[in-house]
Amino acid sequence: MRKSFFIFFIFFISLVFSACATSSGSVKEKAVQDPLRSLDALGEFGALDPDASVYIAIAAREARPLLDMLSRGGITGGQTGRLLEQTNHIAAAFYPKDTERRYLAVSQGDYPNVLAALSLTANTDWKKVRAWNGAPYWRSDAGACSLALNDSWALISDAEPFAHTPQTVIPPEGFDMFRQGALVAGWITDGGTSLNNLLYVLEIPIELRPQTAFFAVNKINTRYEIRARLEIQSEEQAKGIATLFSLARLFIGQNSALENGAPALAEPLLANPLEQNGTVVTIRSGAMTGEEVALLFDTFSHCL
Repeated sequence: MRKSFFIFFIFFISLVFSACATSSGSVKEKAVQDPLRSLDALGEFGALDPDASVYIAIAAREARPLLDMLSRGGITGGQTGRLLEQTNHIAAAFYPKDTERRYLAVSQGDYPNVLAALSLTANTDWKKVRAWNGAPYWRSDAGACSLALNDSWALISDAEPFAHTPQTVIPPEGFDMFRQGALVAGWITDGGTSLNNLLYVLEIPIELRPQTAFFAVNKINTRYEIRARLEIQSEEQAKGIATLFSLARLFIGQNSALENGAPALAEPLLANPLEQNGTVVTIRSGAMTGEEVALLFDTFSHCL
């Protein structure tokens, strides 16, 4: 995936606002709102399909500085900022490369009436189409983006924005406790494939096969801390992984001055000794800048 989810979200919501501002027609509000009203009764991840590689939840207001950093590079401005100020929460899923859908994001907020009554009729890049369930949504083939929204919800995807299955996505046991106070939190379901890809890019010579893998970003004063909780199959394997990470920390510390770009993130990421308790291994980074966190998440998005 060429860009992180945050950039996807900010770019497309900004594009929608711009199209709304320049369009003269109007879409009937009922046609846009009705398919999304059921989201009010669903859980946090209820609008997402199962079988994703990674699920992420973002406290949008608290994570706003990080979102702003990830939006740099020409995708900024007052319009985007105003929309992010109205967004309370974002849930997203990233799907395997061989599937029809690569990502689906659900944004919840209190959006202006102009956003809930989108008018994209005059924009030739956007066409109103029908999903598999008959629900209307907007599609931009040029941007490879689909959008459905009302005054409270926005669904953004590269394919149809409505999930194809009524099966509820339920976070793994222990996730809710792990994520308390986090700005960004998620879990990995691909058996560690994306995590191992990230370790490879960071030049950390370790391969993991966790049964469950959680990650979170917390604000510590003016900086950020990244935590990861890995549940390994056996206590013996967990001890072995903790030992390997300890050796990697020594190697990284000796060679960190030679690194730049993504590999340089290995030093702050492994700044603290790993904690191993039974089959659980916990990684807690050192203090990281917002720019470092943004680079790490962008790098991780390429590993999905």
